[in-house]
Amino acid sequence: MLGRFHYRLTCPTLPYASLELRSHECTSMSQPEALFPTDVALVPPLSRAQDAKDKADKLKAMLHRHKIEVEQDVLDVFMTKHAWRKPRWMDKLQTVTNNIQIFYKAIGTICQAHGIASVVWGVLRFVLDAFGRYFGLLDKVVDIYDEMTRAMPVLKHYVELYAAWPTVPDALLDIYCSYLDFSLYVVELFNSNLLKVVFKMTFRFSPVELTLRDAAKKISSTTQSFRDQIGLVRDTINLNTWKEVSTLGATSIQGPRSQESSKLSRIFSVPKARNGKFYGRKEVLAQLDSDLLPAPSSPQKSCTLHGAPGMGKTQIALEFAYRCCETFPELHIFWVPAEDETALSQAFGKIARLVGAGKDVPDQARLVENATAWLCENTSWLMIFDNVNDPDTFKKYQPCCNHGSILVTSQYQRTIHVTTKEIPLRPLTPKEGSEFLLDHIPKQQKLHMGDPDLLAQVFTNVSEEVNGSPLVLVGIAGSIISSAVSAEGALIVLQQSGSLGKRNPITNGHSAWAYDRPIDSAWDMALGAVPDKGLTILRIMSMLAADNIPVDILNRDLQGNMSFLGYQDSARFRHEIQAALVERYLVEDSNPALSWSFYSIHRQLQSKILRDLQTLPHQHQLTFDRAVALISRDFPAFPRFMTPNFSQWPTNEKLIAHVLKLHSVYRANERSQGQDEPPTEVPLVPSMAFAELLTNAGYYLYEVGLADSCVAVLETAEKISHEFRTSSMAEASMQGGQPSLYANSLKLETTAIAISWGIVEQAQGLTGARKAIAKAKQVVALRENHAGLPGLSAGDRSESQVLLSNAYNDIGLEKIHMHQYASAMDYLQKSLNLKRQLETQGLTIPAFEFAESISNMGYAALGLNHTEEALKHTETAVDLIYKDGSHDSDVTRFTFSNGVTLFLDGQPQKALDVMKQVYQNRKDIFGESGRQTRDASYALSFIYYTQGRLEDASKTIQGCFIKQAKGIWPAECLTRAKYLESQILQALGDVTEGKRKHDEALQELDGYMSQIFLKAHAQKEAERDTVACSSYAHLMAADEALRFDYVVPFFAGRFAMGTSNSAGRGKGRGCCYPPLEDME
Repeated sequence: MLGRFHYRLTCPTLPYASLELRSHECTSMSQPEALFPTDVALVPPLSRAQDAKDKADKLKAMLHRHKIEVEQDVLDVFMTKHAWRKPRWMDKLQTVTNNIQIFYKAIGTICQAHGIASVVWGVLRFVLDAFGRYFGLLDKVVDIYDEMTRAMPVLKHYVELYAAWPTVPDALLDIYCSYLDFSLYVVELFNSNLLKVVFKMTFRFSPVELTLRDAAKKISSTTQSFRDQIGLVRDTINLNTWKEVSTLGATSIQGPRSQESSKLSRIFSVPKARNGKFYGRKEVLAQLDSDLLPAPSSPQKSCTLHGAPGMGKTQIALEFAYRCCETFPELHIFWVPAEDETALSQAFGKIARLVGAGKDVPDQARLVENATAWLCENTSWLMIFDNVNDPDTFKKYQPCCNHGSILVTSQYQRTIHVTTKEIPLRPLTPKEGSEFLLDHIPKQQKLHMGDPDLLAQVFTNVSEEVNGSPLVLVGIAGSIISSAVSAEGALIVLQQSGSLGKRNPITNGHSAWAYDRPIDSAWDMALGAVPDKGLTILRIMSMLAADNIPVDILNRDLQGNMSFLGYQDSARFRHEIQAALVERYLVEDSNPALSWSFYSIHRQLQSKILRDLQTLPHQHQLTFDRAVALISRDFPAFPRFMTPNFSQWPTNEKLIAHVLKLHSVYRANERSQGQDEPPTEVPLVPSMAFAELLTNAGYYLYEVGLADSCVAVLETAEKISHEFRTSSMAEASMQGGQPSLYANSLKLETTAIAISWGIVEQAQGLTGARKAIAKAKQVVALRENHAGLPGLSAGDRSESQVLLSNAYNDIGLEKIHMHQYASAMDYLQKSLNLKRQLETQGLTIPAFEFAESISNMGYAALGLNHTEEALKHTETAVDLIYKDGSHDSDVTRFTFSNGVTLFLDGQPQKALDVMKQVYQNRKDIFGESGRQTRDASYALSFIYYTQGRLEDASKTIQGCFIKQAKGIWPAECLTRAKYLESQILQALGDVTEGKRKHDEALQELDGYMSQIFLKAHAQKEAERDTVACSSYAHLMAADEALRFDYVVPFFAGRFAMGTSNSAGRGKGRGCCYPPLEDME
């Protein structure tokens, strides 16, 4: 059964690293000072520091023999000398020297050793001397250096931020030692026989080159370990900071008052690196300053930055975030991907963990609730919601408070209504576009591009041809930089494509823009210069979410005909593919400060590549299959018995957006086949691997409560699996006694339907019951089919029978929902019998499985007015769980049902005591807005009301009306809570407001009844002669409270008592509801 319990996770507290203080340091620090030491001298382990010193001395001695004892003296001279030849490695070498300069400064702050400069720069000088005459070979060596030093700039910032943390300098020394090892190898290799080395280096992937790359790989690996260490430090600091803040009783997140503690406690959660080539937009940034910058006691500030795709909205938001980071040291900055609800939910979960409100919280809705609560309680923050598509979804997550700053970026004008300010982003003017292009072309390259004034005019015309789109201009700059096209050649191509006529403007609610042929041609130029393997990678990326594409997903090749690299070498991948794509501005690297690496690709470029693929059916299908295989390889499978597996959630979170994008690509292609006119696309053929990936994703989305996305992917998975199951190939395999394809497709189809049933069962009351019972019946039929298949292994058959027992339990649940209590009891007994049978066969069945069926039998007994039997069942279920030692979330499911039974058995005080504990436990596990918690709030309020404790009832019922609640709670439950509140208000004397809420609740109830009894509700009383009409008439004549209880799901608790029943313990104080037939 789905979602039957949620484990309560316990995360171990990260240990504090021990600090060694100078002898003159005061040891009686305050707690904040001890946590964030500002004057601590690090004493690295002697062995590591000595190892670095020994290697540096050896290298200096070797360089001394070549008379190299300088810092950067000849680099500028060397580059100036050869600039006229315009070698390919010139700009790359400049980047290398800049990166090494930063690395040298970072190492200097840690080691404080003499001669570091000559060691760091000396080996590069040695290489230049050795290869100065061999430009082709120098290009290879500089590529290796470029790859090796790319992550170095961030090291300086790490040292500045975390120098007081003991493990960080040690990790940095590891990188320094790796660099020294590489340098020693280079000098030893080239010093032995230079001509031999030069000759060997001329071969493609020669042994010498590969050995150098392997040595460079060690530096990359050590750098990644350094990042991991930083991630651990950051998590520890965040965790400990919030412990200290909580201890000090702070209500505003300003952190300890010392300068250092402010620096460490501030959160800067921006996944993308700052754009070093950001240009212009001064007036937009000034407007953002005016609209959003924090001010004392100011209300919440919000602004929407909207414009056409490719206008630079995200880049402006990034630049604004980094400027705020520099200007406001106590401002917390959160970057929130906002393309859909899945992205928003995950982003808020991340915020909860960052601010220390996510520890031991496995429930996604509660994570979102905790993050929202923290934002409402703390004032100093900026949130950037990037790429908002649906304003209504955004508003569900917008913190409802009177402080903070919110920046929204969107392509759609409709989003301007969700913020107080708006900034429409216009295209660059031709002159601005020319300056933008000139800024992106390296200085050395511009020297060889002719007259500057003529070049500026060419670029002005280029900008005009592409409507001043910064994104497209960047792509053109990349083509020019890579020498794929000249400036004049680019202009000619654009003008020729423009003369063919422009396409019709595409609006669809976007900010006004037109996608025309010159822009398409500009992308063609950029893509035409990309190597084949690089283009293959871009095609795969076009099938995935635009942001956060993990590097390690793409740099591992597939097998057989889906191979696209021909090797499994991350360093070679970065050299051959990544560098070319980044150099041409086609993809972006992640923020190097993050602990994992990923790429981003602009959505406009994705759309262009997908359109091109539609004209290449074979490549379209192959790319889709590759993308599915790459994501499937890492996406966790759903558990065998469909119980929560929280340990896999981090991987799920990282990849779920890519699964949803693959699904949207497939659905868009599928929709194009159903249009009246002949389809322009060849249909994508889904695989079983795709169906399985969607099913795995659906299970995760179900567990985190993202119902809409869950239902969408499961419907597709069910359809694909069904088509496979009924295909001739599957039928043939069955006839041949090989049921594997049939069995697998049957299992996937059944699982998809079962999860869909779980969503309907949780999200709706009786209005969704007929849809749910149809799915439950379908699951039982398919499970019985699977359990009876010939040729199953013993393990598969046992698993199938366990799942079948769960299916019997689930249909029993649905029967209880529909008040078919006798039938429900039969199915629940059938489930229990099968479990006992499997246990006698030696299969271990968790106690929870038995407790689940027994507890549900208690609900069925209540419906049959067998209250004493119901009490026995619920007490047995609670005993089973307690003896099994299950977690709190298991217990509340069963203690809640026990509390309902105690109340209906005439023991309200015992019921109240039980429900108080249930409420507290559920609040701790699921948060105040969790479905389970709100059920407990209603139960408590109802019991208080029946006892005449009206003030307590009034206070408790408010727990059912949580603003911005993210958990699923059926609308019928909310209406019932509104009705109970109306009764409480009238009892307290507020007749006017009570009557208003009463009428409102009755109107909503009438709407539910019209859905449940569609025909009976519409017919006149004299015409109502069916069973459904009889049930409807019975309800209309019953007490109001009973009607509200009738429409809610049974797990929410049904407390109203039929007035026709006799009183007395164990003799009919249960509820008497008419059954709802499966079909009206």
